Amino acid sequence: MKALSLSAILFAAAGPALAGTIVVTDAWSPAAPPAAPTHAAFLTLTNRGDQTRALIAVSAAGYAMAHMHESRMSGGVMTMTAVHQLDVPSGATITFQPGGLHVMLMSPQGTRKPGDLVSLSLEFANGETVPMTATVRKAKMHTAHGGS
Repeated sequence: MKALSLSAILFAAAGPALAGTIVVTDAWSPAAPPAAPTHAAFLTLTNRGDQTRALIAVSAAGYAMAHMHESRMSGGVMTMTAVHQLDVPSGATITFQPGGLHVMLMSPQGTRKPGDLVSLSLEFANGETVPMTATVRKAKMHTAHGGS
């Protein structure tokens, strides 16, 4: 029985987060240097319902604050702005990814290494909260030669 319980827990950590009609998949966070004041989280969010859902807040265990942000190239300069509400239309999939929408995780309480899990909650305007887990992945290194 213990083996079955452990399997269920591991599947839940690796599988999609479901709440009502919202499905979260591929949630991850790149490992950051120990002194980094901010981290990021990325995910894919799908609305399988028949109504638009408004994502209004994000929270993360082990961080002082978490906010949605969007990075954009503007006039040759990368800018980042806070996103206070993200409408997810019926049937839509929105991807939070490097260089675009992301969850900014501020003031980490400790370091995160590859394989660690970060617990997050997505809060919607209708009062629904979707708990989810992001896996910390090894960050890609970029060199002056453009390699990774």
